[in-house]
Amino acid sequence: MDSAAKNETENEPEDEELKLIKASAGLLADFEAELPKVLWKTIPSSPKRVHKHVTKHDLNRLVQLIEPFQGDPQLLDAKLKSTLPVIVDAYLEYLRYGPVPPSPHIDLQTAACTLLYTLCKVRDYKVIVGFLSNEPKYLEPILARLEETIQSDQEDQVAWQVPYVLLLWLSHLLLAPFDLSSISARETPADPDSFLGLYQIPQLAKRVLRVGLAYLGSPTKAQDAAASMLVRLSIRPDVVKSQLADALIEASLPKLATDSLSITDTYELLGALRLVAGIAAAAELSHLVPLIYSSCERAFVDDSNMTLNSNAVAKKFAIKTLRNIAILSLRSAGTNGILLDFLQTTSVLENVVDYLLRALGDKDTQVRYAAAKAISLLVQELDREMGHEIIQAVLDSFKEDMPRSSTTVDFTIANPLKWHGLTLALAHTLFKRSGSPEQLPDILDALISALQFQQRTSTGSTLGTNIRDAANFGIWSLARRYTTAELLSVSANSLHSSNRTASDDSVIQVLATQLLLSACLDPAGNIRRGSSAALQEVVGRHPNKIIEGITLVQVVDYHTVSLRSRAMTDVAHAAAGLHPHYWRALFDGLLGWRGLGSADVPSRESTANSIARLAISTPETSSSQVLMEVLKHVTTCPQQDVERLHGLALSAANIVNAQRSKTSAEEHLDALPHLVAAFGCLVAAAQDFSPRTLRSEYPAALSRYITALCDEIRMNLMHGEHASLVPLDTIDRAVDRLLARHEESILVTTPDLARSLLGVKRAAQIPLGCIAAADLANAVSKDGMKSTLHSAGRALALGALASLYSADGLAGDKATTVVTSLCGLLQAMNVNWRIIGARSLELVVQSVADASSIDAALAAQICAAIDRGLNDYTIDERGDIGSLVRLQCIACASQIFSTRAFLCNPDSVKTLEANIYRLSMEKLDRVRLQAAKCRSQHLDLEITAPDIASVSSHTYFEVALQPLWHDTSAHIFKAVVQGCISCAGLGAKSILQAARYVLINGLYAAQTATLETFLTTLITIMKEQLAETTNSLPALELLAFLLDMQLPQQRLTATPSSDSTTFKWRNLLSVVQKSHHKSNEIPKILAAVHVYLGLADVPAIRSETLKKLLSMLQTNPYPHVRIDVAEALYMITREEGLEPVNWSRPAKENGPMVEELREKYVVEELR
Repeated sequence: MDSAAKNETENEPEDEELKLIKASAGLLADFEAELPKVLWKTIPSSPKRVHKHVTKHDLNRLVQLIEPFQGDPQLLDAKLKSTLPVIVDAYLEYLRYGPVPPSPHIDLQTAACTLLYTLCKVRDYKVIVGFLSNEPKYLEPILARLEETIQSDQEDQVAWQVPYVLLLWLSHLLLAPFDLSSISARETPADPDSFLGLYQIPQLAKRVLRVGLAYLGSPTKAQDAAASMLVRLSIRPDVVKSQLADALIEASLPKLATDSLSITDTYELLGALRLVAGIAAAAELSHLVPLIYSSCERAFVDDSNMTLNSNAVAKKFAIKTLRNIAILSLRSAGTNGILLDFLQTTSVLENVVDYLLRALGDKDTQVRYAAAKAISLLVQELDREMGHEIIQAVLDSFKEDMPRSSTTVDFTIANPLKWHGLTLALAHTLFKRSGSPEQLPDILDALISALQFQQRTSTGSTLGTNIRDAANFGIWSLARRYTTAELLSVSANSLHSSNRTASDDSVIQVLATQLLLSACLDPAGNIRRGSSAALQEVVGRHPNKIIEGITLVQVVDYHTVSLRSRAMTDVAHAAAGLHPHYWRALFDGLLGWRGLGSADVPSRESTANSIARLAISTPETSSSQVLMEVLKHVTTCPQQDVERLHGLALSAANIVNAQRSKTSAEEHLDALPHLVAAFGCLVAAAQDFSPRTLRSEYPAALSRYITALCDEIRMNLMHGEHASLVPLDTIDRAVDRLLARHEESILVTTPDLARSLLGVKRAAQIPLGCIAAADLANAVSKDGMKSTLHSAGRALALGALASLYSADGLAGDKATTVVTSLCGLLQAMNVNWRIIGARSLELVVQSVADASSIDAALAAQICAAIDRGLNDYTIDERGDIGSLVRLQCIACASQIFSTRAFLCNPDSVKTLEANIYRLSMEKLDRVRLQAAKCRSQHLDLEITAPDIASVSSHTYFEVALQPLWHDTSAHIFKAVVQGCISCAGLGAKSILQAARYVLINGLYAAQTATLETFLTTLITIMKEQLAETTNSLPALELLAFLLDMQLPQQRLTATPSSDSTTFKWRNLLSVVQKSHHKSNEIPKILAAVHVYLGLADVPAIRSETLKKLLSMLQTNPYPHVRIDVAEALYMITREEGLEPVNWSRPAKENGPMVEELREKYVVEELR
């Protein structure tokens, strides 16, 4: 059984069903438009003909347009009449063709059957079969095609969808009201086993029988279709007299006695069971019922065959068979002497009912479903008294393993499998209105209990989702099938106290309230939607019996409750505002297992938010009373129940924060003792703060609670309360331990926690203790030198308090100590410490957001540290982990740009601006996106950047490169060129193409001086990379690309008529040579060779370039490099002598050839 967590898709931004409804019109229109094009030839002024083959791509496209409708298949109905005939007519036209030559594509038979199967899978085969042609003239061709599929030489070539669809079609055609002998008399193969030796049946029936038996043991869906087809053949009037059914039963029943089966035998057994189940349901073959029952009784009812009883599919068909036997016996007992005697002389009904009741607790879901449906059908056939006895047996089974106290229902020892089967059985019987009004109290009690069913396993997962789903179906059926008067005749006081909400409620109101709780709070999305649908049915079928019924249904909308966070907060808040009755029910529900008892952290956080919203919107109770109730739960909650304490702590903190501006000072004073008492319980539950023994979400909740508590204490101290009445020492110790943690959930709360504690200690006029500046700075400096991250909270606390230690803000010795300590973290060995350092500095910057000025030295120190982080390109086995530092520093830089105090120090900020320009064109998507957002918000980028796609387009790079084409300061121009090296040098193909396209177009359109400045800047950057041992491969790749485009050679090379160029080509050649000097990086060397290929076109340095290439040809130790050098030399010189030489041989062996080339192309040119 799946847990609720597995059934939930909370991260979906929009409900999948709503998406399908919105997209359905487009999907169906595309399917309707493309289907004829794929199956039929479109040749003007010629007879309509079908394609003999279909491409796999086209077929998959059509299938993909249909499959999304599995969630809501009724949406297909609008187009079935226009699309199915197209497929059917295409296949019937295809039947007229002879043998189709082989092709790599899919033949039309397979394509048509695949489409029909997909439609059967989505919309149910019973609906689709009705659109198949039932003209008897097609029976022979369809049968012939089926016979071809069972030929041994073609068996592996036929897709299983073909026999499945053709068997369904053949079964449909067998409804023809003519004798089969009049349709075809074609002889059948001589093998008697293929038609069970029944020579007296028509020849066509023999052929049909042979095909059906061939697929009855198939491991595919064709088995199901074959069994249905054989049953239909057996009950034809012209075949019944041949006793075909008797022969089939005689061949099938012995298989049920087999106790050990191979895989092949298993499929044959399942096929036999399908066939037996179908025959047992046929009134025309009722004389076979006693024989079938005796075999099934031995195999299943008596549990004598362990092989069969361990197979879920076999048990499902056994249930169908026994169900059909019992129902057929009841229906035929009055007119059929054989069945009447069978019913009276055997205990068939008792045995079948007993077997079905036991099957309701089976471990396999499909068995429970089959048993539940069988019980409902059987109850419908029985007389009223006996049917009610069966229902009462189901109701009594609910109570067997569920002890009840006076106020709660305990599901601890309940069997969830049995509860699921029982709830399903009850729901199906209610759907058929088989339960008597006298049984409604017990039925309502069982359904409401099932709607609340939840068990926690030893591994922490939850059970009960399918039980609650079945309960929704049961309540929906109850509301639909029973009248208002019948339901109102049930007293709400007759329900168990845990299942009713108020003594004066009607049972209809109780149902509505319970459905409201389920729709708003249940962990599983399908349960919330199901409860919403059931609530709509209750309100619609029983008008004017529910408080604000119409408005309630509108609030608890089917699609609105799809997201749990929205259902728990927005929907619950809106519903609670309709009436105090709903407010109380929702508040109590949020305190229960669906709310504070949720297994996952996000749900408990949503619960806390919802409780806070209810607290400040309560119509009858003050928020302080709600807070008192929550704090009471804190003091009574066991310390071991950390998850519930987590939710309670968050709820209390949120309520305190929400009511701060809405309650009086007296109420604050009254609440403080209770807050302090609850704080003692929460701290006691967190004595061990070790992450190994305590998950971090609870300390994070404790941190939020302490923050709220500190704010309350500060307000009380301001109103004259004495500091000795509050446990400040205990708070200080708890905060100190929280600051020693490094989990993200705690770090998020740390800044507010530190500020609140500082406010309390200053109000109480006591030492700062664990948040003293010197102590924190020393601890951070020491911890930052370690190779592992711990006590990161101290760094964030230090950043949050940096400007609060002094009345002058960020100034003085304390501020200098704090900033120096935090800036030092950007040089830490551990990358996580560098990230924490950047986050802490961002807090420092935020703390002076309202200041008009800042110490210039401190501003420069902070900017220098952030500059260091923006250039962090640390790479380890995880990849570019330095990007995490860059991302955090971009956020800090953005904060600096929006802080007036820093803008008063333009020299410090200038470097950061250049870095943002560079990073806005970085090859790494997420870094480029964040830098683009920063540049768009604070600098010159005139384009929005909502997602990665928006910063990967031609349009984006056209805007981002604008500084190159206008008058720009040197540091910005250089930064943009550095960005070009990153995105146009190496990177993802799409980014590379977009950036290079925009860059080369811009350089072509720019002035020659701009191009010369660009290349000169590129040389400067490459020289700096040599000094800093930075990877120069991207710069070489960009340079090679520019030279491939011939732009520098054409625009910057002196000609005989004009030698005005000032570009230093030799400087470029020199830096390229140095970039790969003594390098072992083959990609870098190959990129340099690529550059030399372009530089050889420059007359001023042609001989030096050739000399360098020949030197590499003679001295480079890598064969791959020498081969590339030889190819480059051939492209430059067109020297035919280079081709026959094996340049992968040792360089010395090709020495003479190299010397000859040097003499020819270097020495002669120098002369």
